[in-house]
Amino acid sequence: MSVFRSQELLAACVLNMEKVLITSYINPDMDGTACAIAYAEFLNQTGTPAVAGLLGSPHEEAQYVTDRFGITLPLIVDADNFDKVVLVDVSELFLLNGKVAADKVIEIIDHRLIGQLDDFKNAKKQIELVGSAATLVAERFLQNQIAMSRNSAILLLSAIVSNTLNFKGSVTTQRDKNVADELFKISELPRDYFRELFAAKSDLTGEKLKAALLAEITSTRIIAGKRMVMPQLEIIGAEKLIADRLSEIISILQEIKNQDQLDFIFLNLVDLENGRNYFVASDDNTKNLIEHMFGLHFVGDYVVRDGLILRKQIWPMIKSQLEMV
Repeated sequence: MSVFRSQELLAACVLNMEKVLITSYINPDMDGTACAIAYAEFLNQTGTPAVAGLLGSPHEEAQYVTDRFGITLPLIVDADNFDKVVLVDVSELFLLNGKVAADKVIEIIDHRLIGQLDDFKNAKKQIELVGSAATLVAERFLQNQIAMSRNSAILLLSAIVSNTLNFKGSVTTQRDKNVADELFKISELPRDYFRELFAAKSDLTGEKLKAALLAEITSTRIIAGKRMVMPQLEIIGAEKLIADRLSEIISILQEIKNQDQLDFIFLNLVDLENGRNYFVASDDNTKNLIEHMFGLHFVGDYVVRDGLILRKQIWPMIKSQLEMV
């Protein structure tokens, strides 16, 4: 490496040290990616030098939205190059895979019940049960009357629409709807934008199915001493996917279970069109867990539940179920 290049990199690191890193969990979804970009914009506009950065590659949905509207994704960063970090859409240390030191975290914005807030001693925390962390970030702009770029509005709106399943999911609150109304105005997106967004995430042809499932395996969660993961896919046409490719899904889940030495693994397949969940599992222990939680009965390797429930809502239920045993 040339002396000039070394000096350039050193200067970049020094500059980063003076900024706050805004990031989310490893391989973030639409919500985490949108919040990182938009909250960095908010902080810069309100006098705090900040930069959005990713810890890994974003989910395909976030990649689709940024490609579709020509929005530049943040670079994959090394959090060690920053003295201060803000976490968005995450409040659990294990989801960071050791890439962020807990004592560097100065703020957390999240919308989940499960969190490891005691690990972040130096952080101010906003944990509120809305449908999307993007709602909380957008409210910062709106409540403080800070102008928001169209790109940030597009990203935040996409995250809210995705997370709330176009406002049909049980996680949806009036705050999500109110914020979305404002974001539709700023973004100038049509009200039926959800159709395009959901169609894009429903393309699981060929190798895309396995890639989508693997992208959902960010970190192993340990509850009551049991190791588990729960990939989640939100698509149109879940019933057809089950009919055509159930054996392939089971094979992929079994491969992940063996490789990561898991106690439980199941797919939460969310049917956006018919308003149902399909839980897919092959081992008896996992099936029994799901049956006890929801009062359902497996016939073969999947079971159907009417109504929409998301992973973030299921984790607390699993915790309660396993800690009762």
